Amino acid sequence: MRIIDYYNYIATAACAFIGAAAVLIYKKGKNTDLDTDKNTADISAKTAHIILTGIILFAAAVRLIGLGSVPAGLQQDEASLGYDAFAIAKYGVDRNGFAYPIYPITWGCGGGSPLMIYINVLTIKLFGTGVVKLRLLPAILGIATVYIFYLILKEIILSYKKSLFGATFLALCPWHIILSRWSLDSNIMPFTLGLSVYLFILGIKTGKTLIYCLSAAAYAMCMYSYGSATIVVPIHLILISIYCLRKKVLSVKQLILAVLTFVIVFSPLLVFYAVNYLGLPEIVTDSFSFNKFTASRSDEVFIRFDSSLPRELWENIRQLIITLTIGDNDEMLCHFIPGYATLFEFTFPITFLGIFLGKRAFLKCEDTKENSERAIDDDKRSAMDAVFVTLLISCVLLAVGIRADVSRMVMIFLPLVYFLVKGISFIWDRRAACAYAVMAVVVLAAGLFIKDYFTGFNDKTANLFMPGYGEAAKRAYEIAGDDTEIYSTYENLSAPFVIALYYTDYNPVKFADTVVYKDETDEFRVAESFGNFKFGLPEDYASYAGKDAVLILSSSELDTIDGATDCTVENFGRYSVVYGSGE
Repeated sequence: MRIIDYYNYIATAACAFIGAAAVLIYKKGKNTDLDTDKNTADISAKTAHIILTGIILFAAAVRLIGLGSVPAGLQQDEASLGYDAFAIAKYGVDRNGFAYPIYPITWGCGGGSPLMIYINVLTIKLFGTGVVKLRLLPAILGIATVYIFYLILKEIILSYKKSLFGATFLALCPWHIILSRWSLDSNIMPFTLGLSVYLFILGIKTGKTLIYCLSAAAYAMCMYSYGSATIVVPIHLILISIYCLRKKVLSVKQLILAVLTFVIVFSPLLVFYAVNYLGLPEIVTDSFSFNKFTASRSDEVFIRFDSSLPRELWENIRQLIITLTIGDNDEMLCHFIPGYATLFEFTFPITFLGIFLGKRAFLKCEDTKENSERAIDDDKRSAMDAVFVTLLISCVLLAVGIRADVSRMVMIFLPLVYFLVKGISFIWDRRAACAYAVMAVVVLAAGLFIKDYFTGFNDKTANLFMPGYGEAAKRAYEIAGDDTEIYSTYENLSAPFVIALYYTDYNPVKFADTVVYKDETDEFRVAESFGNFKFGLPEDYASYAGKDAVLILSSSELDTIDGATDCTVENFGRYSVVYGSGE
């Protein structure tokens, strides 16, 4: 076993023991660290702001340093998002030929949510294309999420120290660092969700209708961020609205105005869903498009109501339990490093303690009879806490109903971090020294993770991010132009056509006119050719070396062309470009 495995066992036992000890202290009424001037004295606002600045700078460093080289290469979903953003920014159409689609269908069944694509349209217009520029958006929004999470905690927990711990944990946790460093569409969801939650909490605090409406608009934008939001957000908003109405921190008038705001912001996406699921005809113009998916992912994502239902339900519940505890080692390596679960493998006992505390408070929801200022403040604090309880409930319902993975369950991790902070706060109030011990365990594990991430992540994910292929495709196109055939290897590659599209800034109109898909009806349409690009080598590809063709070969395929004359080989790591010396 690795050192980190031993560390996880020991740290898990320590966290479980500390959590149990805090509960025992609470039950026996020996809360010596609770409500004493010595231990409840918080740090000053100035000190907190200095520490927070340091946390944000550290979060920025681990999210920005080497952004273009770790991960090395570009994953196909990154390239897909980036290429559609480029196509819309430069040509006004996506790669399927639709003008300014409300929801770019990318692969045919979706797979690239609108918000990420259209923000990248803006950045491409300002700064152009490139791997670093493509990844800069999730990195910057990841840094901003750390700050927003601190503001959320400060409103609910009312402690600088505990809020700073929460911000530090989010800045350090493996899930959020990895997520912030590559450009999957779901990777901006923690920011849009965090902003929505923060505005809702401010609405509870201030009672202002405008802020509730701003929160509704932000939640509606979540619907454009990732597909899972279309299930989680409505359930969450229904539950929290009922709770807040009972607590009288939200009026019926405010709710109606917030719902209207949500519907207005969501309405373009609502029309798109009506086109795709309710039989409304496509609306395609030169200025905007509501077009249809070419395939549905429902069978691939949702459980089926047939004889397989019990087995699939159990599998989803099992998957959820693993995700909530030690993490799933069967996840794709672009989401985690073995030995380091999303929120570390050892934190779940304290997270579960926090969930129990939140659930208990939520179930005690009662109509408030007293109108004192303290009672009103308690109701507001309870409602703020309930925001995360209802969000967690909604995420659990989603996880039970779909074939979940880390990207589809992306909305569950922010509430889990919140409940970890809640559990730590409970321990802190009983024995501050125990809370500091947990923090030390987290910081040490974070140091090990950061070291392993920057030194070993590329080795583990080479087949996922395909380093060198994009540069090779770009160079091949520079040599061949639009006339000479380009034959590309498929070795250790996934959907290489979209990598070639992004790196070559290929004309999307030309692509749409010339593309040949392996299967037009497939859930994820993969091109076997477009223009003069052919993906998949001919059997006698060695005979093409030095002739009227350009080859993109993997390292293992180079031996086949040994002895070929009049050809040049340019190496780009795992891939090389082979072309005639006269070209």
